[in-house]
Amino acid sequence: MRKKRFTSLLSLALALTLTVAPASALTPQEAASLLDTYYVDELPQGLLTMDSVDAMLEALGDPYTVYMTEEEYQSFLSSVNGKTVVGIGVSIEKTFRDGFQIMSVLPHSPALEAGLEAGDRIIAVNGTAVTAGMDISAVITGEENTPVTITIIRQADGQTKDHTLTRRSVLIPIVTYNAQGSAGVIQCASFGSSTMSTIQEALNTLDDETSIWILDLRSNSGGTSEAAAGSVGLFAGSQIMVYFRDGNGTYNHVYTTDACPDLTDKPLIVLTSAYSASASELFTAAVRDHGLGISIGQRTYGKGIAQKVYDQDNMPEIFHGDAMKITVYRFFSPDGTTNQTMGVLPTLLISPENTASAALLLSCPEPNRAEGHLKLKIGSFLFYIHLDTGLSEENRAAFTELLEALPPQFSLLWEGAGQKNWTCISPKELAAKLTLPYKGRGDFSDLDLCTNSKEKIQTLATYGLVSGYEDGSFRPQAVVTRAEFCTMVAAALRLPASGSPLPFSDTQDSAWYADFVSAMVARGFIIGYDDGSFRPNKTITHEEMVAILSSVATWATIEGYELSQQELSLHDSGLYMDWAPWSQTSARNLGHLGVDLSGFIPSQPGNRETAARLLYDLMHASHMFWGES
Repeated sequence: MRKKRFTSLLSLALALTLTVAPASALTPQEAASLLDTYYVDELPQGLLTMDSVDAMLEALGDPYTVYMTEEEYQSFLSSVNGKTVVGIGVSIEKTFRDGFQIMSVLPHSPALEAGLEAGDRIIAVNGTAVTAGMDISAVITGEENTPVTITIIRQADGQTKDHTLTRRSVLIPIVTYNAQGSAGVIQCASFGSSTMSTIQEALNTLDDETSIWILDLRSNSGGTSEAAAGSVGLFAGSQIMVYFRDGNGTYNHVYTTDACPDLTDKPLIVLTSAYSASASELFTAAVRDHGLGISIGQRTYGKGIAQKVYDQDNMPEIFHGDAMKITVYRFFSPDGTTNQTMGVLPTLLISPENTASAALLLSCPEPNRAEGHLKLKIGSFLFYIHLDTGLSEENRAAFTELLEALPPQFSLLWEGAGQKNWTCISPKELAAKLTLPYKGRGDFSDLDLCTNSKEKIQTLATYGLVSGYEDGSFRPQAVVTRAEFCTMVAAALRLPASGSPLPFSDTQDSAWYADFVSAMVARGFIIGYDDGSFRPNKTITHEEMVAILSSVATWATIEGYELSQQELSLHDSGLYMDWAPWSQTSARNLGHLGVDLSGFIPSQPGNRETAARLLYDLMHASHMFWGES
């Protein structure tokens, strides 16, 4: 591969307050040419001959490919680079799903003062219901000191409420920083033109005073690849930041910078939420792959595609102040993993209310005396917790959840005693000793039967990727049907339902498994039998599991994709001769990725233990986890 610089604006941001506006300046012929040349995926049939840009974009169905008027383009640039705007201080996802979702609320804004939160959905403005085609940005913004009433539905409880706010000038800050105890805390709202320089200023100013760095990306909905790459470089030095793959299957990669300073050796804790998207996901995945630290919070948004902005700078013959943003790449982490739909899993899955407190608990410097402290190894990093701080009233809930969130495969815990004595202890044992209301996420009653898979199943459960039964069991020996396995995989990867009817003769669109199976069908992960059936209740075999997971690997990883393009060699045929001919290439692919298939009888029916083990091994081999301890 060759290194390539992307000199034009490569957008990794969500659409923010942009909506598809009437496209008057750009002609249908010009839009068709742009989409035909640059769009990453195959275009819907007939799209290029439609008689309006609006119709083309609607048929495309990509919420990130949009036309922007001059005013909207300036608003987009302001949201990325940080400027003063007149409004209420929110960034809004363009995609309309029962309202427009607020992605982040700016500090010192009318929205924050009124109590609006990320995740709220705007369903009406000034009493008028919002619709998919509405220019929500134009409706909410207005003259300074004028009122606007926003009706929202709160995600947490489904309650509807009106908020009347007064528009005013709001500064969209990109980065702020301060010291909190022994932690250096950086708030990063966007990866824009000033992001790297301000993070560099923070590191130069506070690094000598800190034991860890906390970078808060919970409200960061994206930015540019250049800004994200430069910011990673401040922690990693000169490294590969991201791989981009275009519609022709051609790769380019971007470095942090040619000569990037590595300004700190302190562990980095990245805070994430469901609203951390695009460039912030790219940043978080780079921290994971380059071993710079850990992340705490929630699974990120799941946007693994990048858009390029075409404007008067790079296409003056077409644009005059307006612009078009087109999805041109799928992007992958330095280890070659996508975050599309799946998002980036944090190292510690913690609820939104306890995320920041849990991170600060880990900022305790290495103590001179072990007694009264805990030592944690998470991945390859050591952290310390002062017990009195963890057990304080304000931190008790976060401390308990932190213990519950420790994944068995990637963590070790010690209790301090005396001057330098550390005794290994399980989170459950410690919680009982401290009388904490601990609820182990993977403490199933029957996992002692799984001598080789126990910690893998517990780790999957800790991340919410598998679940047990109401009686507290996992039932590892229970057989798994084809529908059940598809449901397990689709739920773990957080694949959205396609919305299309199932194409099989023996499935019902109202069945409990329908959304999960449709998600797998839409991505080509499963196909039916020659007679048009799917046989949802048929017990799945190891061969079928492996074939499905190999298809997932092709989509999710660069290495899986490259393996899928290779013919089966005579040597590999010999290695996998026990597998049916139709499954040998799939077995070869997973084997080369690092999934251990030894001991599997290919035609044998699968059970819940083997299903969970294979799922874990694929996710680990694909670098979706943060590293083993």
